[in-house]
Amino acid sequence: EIEPGDWSSDVCSSDLLGIGEAPIHPILPGIVLSSGKDSLGQFVVLDHGNNVTSRMSGMYPVNPADTVPFLEGEYLDMNSIVGRLAPRDSATFYLTVRHNGFFVRWADLYSQTHPLDSAEIAKFLQKIEL
Repeated sequence: EIEPGDWSSDVCSSDLLGIGEAPIHPILPGIVLSSGKDSLGQFVVLDHGNNVTSRMSGMYPVNPADTVPFLEGEYLDMNSIVGRLAPRDSATFYLTVRHNGFFVRWADLYSQTHPLDSAEIAKFLQKIEL
């Protein structure tokens, strides 16, 4: 059984693909709970408030000399670069999002916290002339 907050058995993480060496940003602003290096590469765990946490792993460091890229308690905004994708044509990193200690799909949480109705979408499309 997986305990809430146990990151060691993240069988429910999302694999994300991108172009090598692209920067990786936090999904939401947050406070660093932990960071370092594990078997997948660099990782960082953030507390976003309201019992939402995220763990990004499998990253390359922004600065290769960094062994602990962020200090516990450090604030990161969405413009912060937490890592980079591996220097390959196609690279993968892992994202796990938890709410109240249990895994949630980021797309589901995002749609609940950022609702848009069709009128707002139409207004936006008209504004950008699409």
